[in-house]
Amino acid sequence: MSLKHNQTHNTTFTKFLKSNSFWSKGFWSNRHHRTKDLKGLDAYLFMAIVAIFLTTTANVTFFQQVMSVYPLANYALFIASLAVVLTGVLLLLLVLLGYRHTLKTVAICFILIATFAGHFTDTYGTVYDTTMLQNALQTDTAETKDLLSMKLLIRVVLLAGLPICWIIGQPLSFGTLKASLMKRLVTYLVALALVGLPILAFSSQYASFFREHKPLRFFTNPVTVMYSAGKLANMSYKNATKPTETIMHANDAIQKTTASTRKPRLVVMVVGETARADHASFNGYQRATFPHMDKLIGLGQVHNFGNVTSCGTSTAYSVPCMFSYLGAEKYDVDTADYHENVIDTLDRLGVAILWRDNNSDSKGVMNRLPAKQYQDYKNSPLQGGNNTICHTNPYDECRDVGMLVDLDDHVKAHANQDILIVLHQMGNHGPAYYKRYDDEFAQFLPVCTSSELAECERQTVINAYDNALLATDDFLKQTIDWLAAQTHADTAMLYLSDHGESLGEKGVYLHGMPKAFAPKEQLSIPALLWLGADTPFAVANSPTAGFSHDAITPTLLNLFDVSTQATADKTAFVNPLD
Repeated sequence: MSLKHNQTHNTTFTKFLKSNSFWSKGFWSNRHHRTKDLKGLDAYLFMAIVAIFLTTTANVTFFQQVMSVYPLANYALFIASLAVVLTGVLLLLLVLLGYRHTLKTVAICFILIATFAGHFTDTYGTVYDTTMLQNALQTDTAETKDLLSMKLLIRVVLLAGLPICWIIGQPLSFGTLKASLMKRLVTYLVALALVGLPILAFSSQYASFFREHKPLRFFTNPVTVMYSAGKLANMSYKNATKPTETIMHANDAIQKTTASTRKPRLVVMVVGETARADHASFNGYQRATFPHMDKLIGLGQVHNFGNVTSCGTSTAYSVPCMFSYLGAEKYDVDTADYHENVIDTLDRLGVAILWRDNNSDSKGVMNRLPAKQYQDYKNSPLQGGNNTICHTNPYDECRDVGMLVDLDDHVKAHANQDILIVLHQMGNHGPAYYKRYDDEFAQFLPVCTSSELAECERQTVINAYDNALLATDDFLKQTIDWLAAQTHADTAMLYLSDHGESLGEKGVYLHGMPKAFAPKEQLSIPALLWLGADTPFAVANSPTAGFSHDAITPTLLNLFDVSTQATADKTAFVNPLD
């Protein structure tokens, strides 16, 4: 082919690219065509449309929460003003971030965030603070699948897919540089007015709103999500630039007696998942959700601590806190990785540590120990895991009892050592409670078999949840039976859930609400202690204020006869006999 022929074709193609017919439509039109020549929708009107769309479609739960505090009949104008303020805030963000080459991308991002966040807020009452976002980022594939539903798909198609298609195909006009700058300034001032004027007009109500009802702001969407994401990113950056040296705790720790001078100690710590105290039959619940534990409590073999509060309302927050020296008041999930925990101390003193996990992971607790001391029981050996009890149900879920398989081999390998085994349950992980147990535990019927809990009759959600507790009861019974057979050692089992769960109270499901205003159902947890025959320990009396996760660290130290000033002021579940 001749050079002249090539040039002819290139010239023709270049003319086609430059033609209005090619670039006047589509997502990239504003980048490649002078908008003063393009007859499209005014860009600043587009910003207003997007802001109004987000306010009206993504904030249903926010306005429901507002109206539960400010009745519509008495505060209609104030509630309307909140809608105006929220629209103003969104418009302000779009003005600040949306330019000729970024506006469509920003709008699409806002809509996607609002659609997904809005679904989980409207369905489960999810609040997107930094802890919840961190928890969401640590969600594994199986957990994600449980959250997928037809309702989510429909919402994404209607409230994200269709608007995004319109945005991509809609040309926008910014006008000339001078006109665009003027319009941007005017839109900016309008946005400020939309935020400021209602606050001035209803100053007394807003004073009450900001001072006494701060939790309501967590339901604004997508503003809260973006604020929390920015805050989390900032914290992550600060943590990444901090020194990586571990902050030592319990440097003075000594083990007053060891397996060389007495019987070895064998302790199993069961980290429960999403069990709430008021659904445990040993705490007065009308259903026999823990029949085995009830019997052992009646015989005086298991001790129930009836007033225990969790450190947080999510796994990512609570699990590291459960083993921390800092205590709930001083604990900071963002810096927990830099602090030694009680597992580190016991390992340093020669206690053989093993963590088996059928949940997500240890949430950083085991980071400083050799990898072989952490074992994955979330998957079968064929999937790279270790759990051999994974095919007893239609969902191929690995069961918690699988974590007990072959523990005898581990004990034999450390016959002359004290041993701590941590078993991290799948337990009652929601929303798919119905997947968490085998048919033999399906005593309470019918059950909700949907991840859209709000779409089910509330009692069916409770039925599925309670059935999963029966599976935990059986797992604890098998754990105790296994320990009781280890006659060569002084044995103990400690069980606490990481946090509780909401089951539709006031329309809230699951967990993860900020602790400052989380309902008691998400914070009140079951706690049990079993001690083998003739173990040299005395069970502590429950303090007036009850126990918390703070009692776990001193309890584990006491069970292995470890003394340290780091826990001198902490209350434990059990104390050594003098």
